[in-house]
Amino acid sequence: MDTPGTSPEPPTPPGQTIVIERRERGGWFRRLVVPILLIVFLLYLFGGLIARESGVPTRLMERYVAGEISGPKIAVVEVEGVILDDEVEHALRQIRQARDDDMVKAVVLRIDSPGGTVSGADRIWRELATLKARKKPVVASMGGLAASGGYYIAAPADKILAEPMTLTGSIGVLLELPQLKGLMEKIGVDVATITTGEWKDAGSPFRPITPEERTRWHEVIDDAYDRFVRVIAQGRNLPLEEVKRVANGKVYTAQEAVTYKLVNELGYLDDAILQAQRLARLETAHVIRYARQSPLESLLGLSARKPPLQLDAESILRLQTPQILYLCLIYT
Repeated sequence: MDTPGTSPEPPTPPGQTIVIERRERGGWFRRLVVPILLIVFLLYLFGGLIARESGVPTRLMERYVAGEISGPKIAVVEVEGVILDDEVEHALRQIRQARDDDMVKAVVLRIDSPGGTVSGADRIWRELATLKARKKPVVASMGGLAASGGYYIAAPADKILAEPMTLTGSIGVLLELPQLKGLMEKIGVDVATITTGEWKDAGSPFRPITPEERTRWHEVIDDAYDRFVRVIAQGRNLPLEEVKRVANGKVYTAQEAVTYKLVNELGYLDDAILQAQRLARLETAHVIRYARQSPLESLLGLSARKPPLQLDAESILRLQTPQILYLCLIYT
């Protein structure tokens, strides 16, 4: 009931919903820039795939090792493990990138390898010789093991340093011919081989090697041995006869290698880097190494190493094929 002299209260308004629109800052930026970045990224991937399929190598990523953060560079080229297809290709890519980079003034070849195939070691040796022709000093730094083909690739270096516990040497050639005839007889399998000449299946694992074949294979590996000796004599500036006296397949300690003039001095990787810096006449240097993959390859896994054992037709045929090796049969 209304009190006399007072006005009635206004009716209660119906319920209202208040909407507050909140505008995010930078929304237009994301709507514009994110699609552009996505397009650029896709173009980068597409371009990298085209380059890979066309055989054009992509640049390896550089990683900082020591020294200055910019300026003239010393590149550490790493050769690790058995010198087979993948390791050879990685070594060649590193050497070529260092060769073609005008900012790289010297190279340290870091070796931890028992050697490998004759052709693989020789390809690395040749690429290093090409790099040296660009007037870029090369210093070899030996890790735990740098023997046989691992020493072969060190031979052209201006200086060779070995760690005190390095094993090196093993200068010689190895050819192994598996003999599977006894095993095949035990499992009841026989292989009939048809050839167009008496030498076509020389080295076949399915029959014993003949005396004539043994003599012929010796002639083949002797040729590879002669080249090994010449490479050392040329690289170390030693007489052939002096090299032959130590090129008997024997493994040498680091101190023995210094005595036989196969190595200049004892030292670690940082000592080799300092030697390279002196040879290049650099006051300071930006020391880098190369990643195994380029950024694109790392992202997509394009250069992942093959599994160590494959049972495809190519791998099975390889197991039957004699391989001439600059290989030391020890591991550290």
